[in-house]
Amino acid sequence: MISTASKAEAPLVSIVVPIFNVGPFVLPCIRSLLCQTYPNIEILIVDDGCTDDTVELIASVVGDDSRVEILHKENGGLSSARNYGTRLCHGDYLMYVDGDDLIDPRAVEFMLQAALRYHVSFVAGSFAKMPPLESYEMRSEPLFMLESGWEHLRRLLLLEGESGSAWGKLFSRSLMPDLVFPEGQLFEDMGVTSAICSRVETVAVTDAPFYAYVTRPGSITTLKKQGPKHVRDMDAAIEAVRRVAEGNFDGEFECFRAYCILRVAMRVDLDSFADRAEGQAYLRLARDLAMRASRNTLASRTWRLRCALFALSPKMHNAFYALYAAISGKAIG
Repeated sequence: MISTASKAEAPLVSIVVPIFNVGPFVLPCIRSLLCQTYPNIEILIVDDGCTDDTVELIASVVGDDSRVEILHKENGGLSSARNYGTRLCHGDYLMYVDGDDLIDPRAVEFMLQAALRYHVSFVAGSFAKMPPLESYEMRSEPLFMLESGWEHLRRLLLLEGESGSAWGKLFSRSLMPDLVFPEGQLFEDMGVTSAICSRVETVAVTDAPFYAYVTRPGSITTLKKQGPKHVRDMDAAIEAVRRVAEGNFDGEFECFRAYCILRVAMRVDLDSFADRAEGQAYLRLARDLAMRASRNTLASRTWRLRCALFALSPKMHNAFYALYAAISGKAIG
């Protein structure tokens, strides 16, 4: 337990929360931050040009809590809002939480405790995919282990316990110059996270799901159809990761590329392409890469099976994927 006898002596943890028109879905998120067991936090809510009542709803819950500041800016997207909050935060450590997700009440306490105990600048927790919910508390107690930044990058490339997301992590202020997200780009986290992994000596890691990743109709990453922008932005994200991994993890990177392209291709709407042949060529590429990944011994058994199924039939893959998600209540990436 971190001593909280003197708030002034305890490290300040900044929590940056980008919001845009999430309405009442934001309220459980804000409540989960306000009830953190670690007291010395600042919550920077970045209003990314909301046009609905999201900000008013937040204000009604926050009241006069001095830990919370609502920042306003013109709409620029998730990366722009994160970058804005990062520049204005004062914390010794920083976390990101998306405006419709939740964290465990002990998340800040446990992650900061690991950072201080092991003298690391980067702490990575896990997450649970959840339907909309009012509160969240994980059932497991965190057990942290230490691994090198390069080993953590390897796990990111194989999507083994590391999604590449910015949320669910704690960053030291010393890493903030590297926390610059490409604005206007989807899948923006992966390049930033991989670069952080390559620059830190040691990471404190746990599979305890501090973070509740809420999937709801209309959110960015639900199974809605995707088009040319998703293809371009995923290619840009993959290229950012390639620049870090090249020459160190070539086999793992081939798995990563296949997985990422599959995740877009499975949702591709051919009618959204000005040239339908471009979309069809992307599907062919995805199936070819998936077939190769299904034979890659570095890939997990689950991913090998999934890639083999997609290479055989994208429609069959999607049917099994939807069935799995419906039965289990979660997705596998």
